[in-house]
Order: sequence, then structure tokens, then C-alpha cells
Amino acid sequence: MKKILTIAVICALGALMLTSCDKKTSAGKQPATISASDVDSVSYMLGYSLGMQMKQNDFGPLSGNQIIKGIQAATSGVEIDYMQFQQIVNGFMEKRSQAVGEEMLKKSEDYLAKIAKEDGVVTTESGLMYKVIREGEGIKPTQKDTVEVHYEGKNLEGKVFDSSYERDQTATFPLGGVIAGWTEGMQYIGEGGEIMLYIPANLAYGERGAGGDIHPNEALTFKVELKSVKPYVEPVEPEVKK
Repeated sequence: MKKILTIAVICALGALMLTSCDKKTSAGKQPATISASDVDSVSYMLGYSLGMQMKQNDFGPLSGNQIIKGIQAATSGVEIDYMQFQQIVNGFMEKRSQAVGEEMLKKSEDYLAKIAKEDGVVTTESGLMYKVIREGEGIKPTQKDTVEVHYEGKNLEGKVFDSSYERDQTATFPLGGVIAGWTEGMQYIGEGGEIMLYIPANLAYGERGAGGDIHPNEALTFKVELKSVKPYVEPVEPEVKK
């Protein structure tokens, strides 16, 4: 769940939005040099900002009429108890997160059950599923090694949420520093290899999800090419002179 500060910013944006064609605001009228077109333009932009904030917080579909009523109340000087505000908003987000997580868990289970039946797909003891597209002829990485990869990640809707291909730049990172499904899966191919990873939520981002594109309890699909492996080297303890 997003921080309450972010939600407060949304409310502040909303309070700025109430303008109309007669150019009235809670403080009176706009100056004569401010045209109706000026008001319409800034109103649209503030409305857009409000919508983006709401999207990032993943509120889901809301009541436009009630949002307008809230904005009108704020700009007309109506006050609400901040503790009540926190209770209502946080309570809604917790309830929504739980409901979305339960729905997504069922969708993820159905998706993975379908994938498990496809030719060439292997299911490991952890629940990870993978399909080797190309074995690769180089060394296979270990959990401590650093890997260079090209990859594309999709959520259950098939939306690409991250892609090194789109950036036209490979990614390099310690294999032990990423989600568990990656750490395990990349050890099944060698340099030059390519693999499909079908990762259950408990090996990805779990109940918390990640950003707006990865929901709680959502299974993920990755296509990964292993470009190179840099073996881990144990640090050498400096010699202590006596």
C-alpha cells in the first residue's frame, strides 16, 4: 500500500481543481486577465495529475461524482477529521489489496497449471517452471556469480512491464540479488543460452506486488538470454604484518 503522504498529495491536487467557466474559486473570482480557456487548460492538467496519482496508487475504478463532491467540499471550506480520512482510505486500500490478491492468486494458479502441460516445461521442487529454448555452450552461473542478460518480463495480462530489449541495453547484476525465481532459473542454462521462466508469486514479488503492473500474488513470465557469466571471486583477506 502506498504511503498516506501520497494520498494526501492527491487530496491537495483535488482541492486545487475546482474552477468553472465563470472563473470562480473558493477565494473569489479569477483576475480579469485569466480567460476561461486558461482555466480550462489548467483544470485539465490538474485533473490529469490527479488521475495519474490515483492510477499509481492503484485505487481501481472510483466514483467520479463523489470525487467532484469531495473537491467542492474542500474548496468551499468544509473540514474533515484527518484521522477519519486515514481510516477510510487505508481501510479501503487494505480491503482492495486483499481482494485483488485473492483474485490474482487464483488466476496465477490457473495460468501455471496450464503452462505445466506444455511440451518442454519443467516444474522444479520450489514450484518454478521453466522451458529451455537454447542450452548455451558456456559455463552455467551459480548464485554468487554476476550475469549479463537480455530479458523481457510480462504479467498475467501479457503486458510487458520491463524489457532490456526495449532499452537496447543488456542488464548486469549479481544473480543472488534478484527475485528467487530468477536466481534459481538462470542456473539451468549456460552462456549463450535462452530460457523461459514461469515464476509463481512466492518466487517473485509475493503478496506485496510491485508498482502498478505487478499485482499482489501475480505469477510472472520472463524470456531471458544469458549473455555472459562473471564468476564470483572470494575476497582475499589482507595479510597482517607482524
